[in-house]
Amino acid sequence: MGKEIKLGICAIVAIIAIFVTAKTLGIVKVEGSEAVVRQHLIRGVVDGVQLSGTHFYFGWLWDVYKYDIGTQKCTFDDVRVNKDAEAPRIIVDCGEGGGQKAWVAMSINYRVGWEQDENGAPKFSPNKLVLLHKDGIGKTYESVIVKRTVIDVINKIARPNKALDIYSGQGFVDFKDKVDIELKNHPVFKDRGIYVENTIIYKVYLDVEYETEIGKKVLAIQQTLRKVEETKAAEEEARRAFAEAQASVEKRRQEAESKKIEQIKDAEAQKAKEVLKAEAVKQKRILEAEGKRDADIAEAVGIIAKGRAEAERAQLLREAMYSGEAGKRRAEVEIAEKQAEKLHGMLDNVKVISDKTLNVIIEGTLPNISVGSN
Repeated sequence: MGKEIKLGICAIVAIIAIFVTAKTLGIVKVEGSEAVVRQHLIRGVVDGVQLSGTHFYFGWLWDVYKYDIGTQKCTFDDVRVNKDAEAPRIIVDCGEGGGQKAWVAMSINYRVGWEQDENGAPKFSPNKLVLLHKDGIGKTYESVIVKRTVIDVINKIARPNKALDIYSGQGFVDFKDKVDIELKNHPVFKDRGIYVENTIIYKVYLDVEYETEIGKKVLAIQQTLRKVEETKAAEEEARRAFAEAQASVEKRRQEAESKKIEQIKDAEAQKAKEVLKAEAVKQKRILEAEGKRDADIAEAVGIIAKGRAEAERAQLLREAMYSGEAGKRRAEVEIAEKQAEKLHGMLDNVKVISDKTLNVIIEGTLPNISVGSN
């Protein structure tokens, strides 16, 4: 029995030891998008935070508070339309006297513990997260700061306008831009270390009857615009057809002009060809005439040269025949022969008379007889 009591006492002591140890030594695991703010039992909230990793602490002295420092989203919409809606659509009384209601569906993406650097880029600021915790806001920052500030900004920008002005068209675009700029630079967010990444306005809803009326007006406008566009399209089609006809006429004119130019070029080429042909014939004839002339000249020159050669040869022969003493004698003989031949020719027609007859003639007894041929 005593042994059982001892075992029971040991078990109780072990349980107490485990409990005391668990309370004394704490473990906290921090993810990459989280940060831990620590609060000391005596000193209170300390500066600085613990980021991603596994951290140990004494549970009797420290309390730890884990914050999501990644991108968070807060959506204002009807949950029946958007299952991610965390708050209802923002109601705005638009126009003078608030006679027109509008419902704005939107989202805002933000981070806690962040601020803008000198270039406007996001930068994590541990002091901002610690300040947010010290202000006692803790986990209620979304409802206490984010939602309230967004609702205030939407009302501030939308109220001065008529509901229809922010409902669609350029007015809706301007409304979205103004809301985005206002929230990104809002002093409440900057002081609390809440960095706004962007805002998305899905739609501005109006009263159902008003939307129906607007829809009819928009439809009428669209129909009118459609007719205008159809008229413009018809006019454009007519202009296009006219332009095509003009282009066709111009094309045919250019083709005719091109053909004409081609014919002129062909005629000019043919003419040039004939001219070249005539020039070639002329040149051929000139060359042939010049060739014949040169041939005749060459022949004449040859004849002259031949004559000169023969004359020189004869001269040389004469010089050879009549040179020296023998030549002189030969020349004298030839001269005598020539003279004899000449004298012989003269005597062929002379008749010889007797001496008696000659005396009679001399004495003049026969006056009627003359010397001559019979």
